[in-house]
Amino acid sequence: MNIDLLVTQQGDAGLVCDAGFDSPVAGVLFDAETREVTLEYANLETTHLNIPVEDDIAEMLLWAMSVQVGVIAQNQVQDNRQVPLMLLNDPDGMPGRELPMKASNSVVAFERFLKACVTGQPLHRDDLGNEDDSGSVMGGMNRAVLQFAPHLARQRTLEATHDLNMSGPAAPGMGMGGGGGGGAPPLRQRSTGQGRTNPQQTRPTDKEDD
Repeated sequence: MNIDLLVTQQGDAGLVCDAGFDSPVAGVLFDAETREVTLEYANLETTHLNIPVEDDIAEMLLWAMSVQVGVIAQNQVQDNRQVPLMLLNDPDGMPGRELPMKASNSVVAFERFLKACVTGQPLHRDDLGNEDDSGSVMGGMNRAVLQFAPHLARQRTLEATHDLNMSGPAAPGMGMGGGGGGGAPPLRQRSTGQGRTNPQQTRPTDKEDD
């Protein structure tokens, strides 16, 4: 299995995989010290991903409450869910950080996320030495016209109908196109991890009272 980490301009994160899981992903563990990611499944088994997160993307994950997880194969979105992100080994304890959210499933939310992605990186490769696996998991998919497996296409229609009934028709230019569009977001070159220094802990500070 190959897995990419994608992020939006707003710091939302997600994983896209090129194969399904034997058990649903229940959560994502991010180690702030090693910058490594582990998947935890509903059957309590885990998978340690073998490529560390780049420093600037890791800074975004420090504040993320959840991660989108999707399976993309045969140029279709085959599965998706949103799972909690749990932070490990944070030296400051992340004061003010909210509790992780519960797992959920929304095809529309995953579609919006994919269309808003602006960059990403490989996060796991079955064969790290195989240059043929260095490309994006999404391949040549056009994010502007995503294709879904039949069961997800039905769920997407139901979700869109429910949203329309709740909020009324969208104004012109306010559709789900998002800011990304086009093909897969650009992936950075895979890092070997050699000579990697400890990242600086730069986080927002509270404003002083006037």
